[in-house]
Amino acid sequence: MKKVFFSLLACVFGLTVLAQTGPSIQFETKLHDFGDINEDDKTATCVFTFKNVGDGPLIIHRAVASCGCTTPEFTKEPIVPGGTGTVKVTYNTVGRPDAFHKTVTLYSNDPKTPNIILSIKGTVIPGEEDPELSYPRNMNGLRLDKTQVNVLDARIGSIRTETIRFINATSRPMRLSFRNVPPHIRVVASNTQLKPKESGQITLSYLASEARDYGRKEDNFMVVIDNDVKASANNLIHVSAYITEDFSRLTPDQRANAPVVAFSENRIHFGKMTQNTKKTSFITLENKGKQPLFIRKIVPEYDGLSVSPEKMVVPAGKSIRIKVTFNAGRFNGNVVQRATIFTNDPKNSLSRLFISATVQPN
Repeated sequence: MKKVFFSLLACVFGLTVLAQTGPSIQFETKLHDFGDINEDDKTATCVFTFKNVGDGPLIIHRAVASCGCTTPEFTKEPIVPGGTGTVKVTYNTVGRPDAFHKTVTLYSNDPKTPNIILSIKGTVIPGEEDPELSYPRNMNGLRLDKTQVNVLDARIGSIRTETIRFINATSRPMRLSFRNVPPHIRVVASNTQLKPKESGQITLSYLASEARDYGRKEDNFMVVIDNDVKASANNLIHVSAYITEDFSRLTPDQRANAPVVAFSENRIHFGKMTQNTKKTSFITLENKGKQPLFIRKIVPEYDGLSVSPEKMVVPAGKSIRIKVTFNAGRFNGNVVQRATIFTNDPKNSLSRLFISATVQPN
């Protein structure tokens, strides 16, 4: 009987000990709704209050915001049992009109809840726009938010669309048009007859298949204001894209039977060379797939590097030789150059050859 009593007593004591498990964090609320806030205020701040309802010191290790527009600050010293702390959250409203919902993840030494997510939300009411800040590029009074357009993932067969915002920052009407637009780019303005202070946007559609190229491609076109062709020579929009083949529509069977690139080597070392001398070496390209391999394009990154395949099409199971010639030019010391080879191998459509040498002065 005594053994049973002491066993029960030990269990009760053990449960009591287990119940005391260290710090425990408890928030009054985990969501703050700002409601409507003004962009011109630049920031909006709220404070979350929490309490340590455990029996050990509570320590906040770190706080991580879901984006750079949200900045958390928290109580860093240990919080004794029964003590309180705060998490201050500041949201940057500048350039962020419209509704928002952001989070802050808090990490602590609470064994049961080591991380807690706090949320803020609200709606930013747009402030009065400053043309010089919102449209930093100036073309004789026509201000644009950018003049450099980067077209990402320009796959052949796809159409990529980018936009440029603009405003007539003058006190006179203005008429827009475009010149020297490349054939693979379509350019349309939302409005070409601009009243003073009127804004709009240019929509740029990039048709990679019509560019008939692979790899990095740079283009320009002109924005013409009021038919002033001479002035428009300085009003350039720069468009850069990296064009690749689109293999996303291939079926599993087509992928299994596709061509496969296999180089005998992808690094060629010419050893010691004298300035303005040339050396030549050969490598082998084999098609280990089941369909013909097409060499789409070869792009050396140095004019003195020549990469010349004996054929541009490699039948399945066959191989070709590639002649690689390097001109040491005026280099001095260790040199590494490369060439990019584009093919229709869906797993390895972009291959790089690395060419190195140690160039000595004459």
